[in-house]
Amino acid sequence: MESIITPNAVEIIQLALAPIFLIVGIGTLVNVATGRVARVIDRARWFEDLAREQPARIDRRAKHEIRTLNKRMRLANWSINFLIASALVICFDVILLMVNGLISTSLDTAVLVTFMISILFLTGGLIAFFFEVSLATASLKISATKFRQINDSQQLTK
Repeated sequence: MESIITPNAVEIIQLALAPIFLIVGIGTLVNVATGRVARVIDRARWFEDLAREQPARIDRRAKHEIRTLNKRMRLANWSINFLIASALVICFDVILLMVNGLISTSLDTAVLVTFMISILFLTGGLIAFFFEVSLATASLKISATKFRQINDSQQLTK
């Protein structure tokens, strides 16, 4: 029985697989980033409810946390946008790889340039994600320190 797919077609598909795995990895990162956005939105809605029900409780610390949530949201959105752009450019790169195998004109330079662009977008997404996580961690440390100070002062009064 004769094979329907030519060796050239198999080679083209094999070349396209590595970028597809990169897209899967990027999809996982987008999933994590959107989960972080959901947590920020939940916390922001909690503050909205608090401001509506008990506006006096929105003090300086609460306003600082709201500003931090706003920064985190922007960074997470930048991360998602860069990651999605990277995945889209990789899709275009896969298309170029396949077209390059089907036509006689060499598109090697275009394939390499689009791959480099996708890696630049991926890098931007990872940098934004890094800053968002760093900001979240820093605000958590501040909250833990304040909690310890409050707890210590309460123990002194006993």
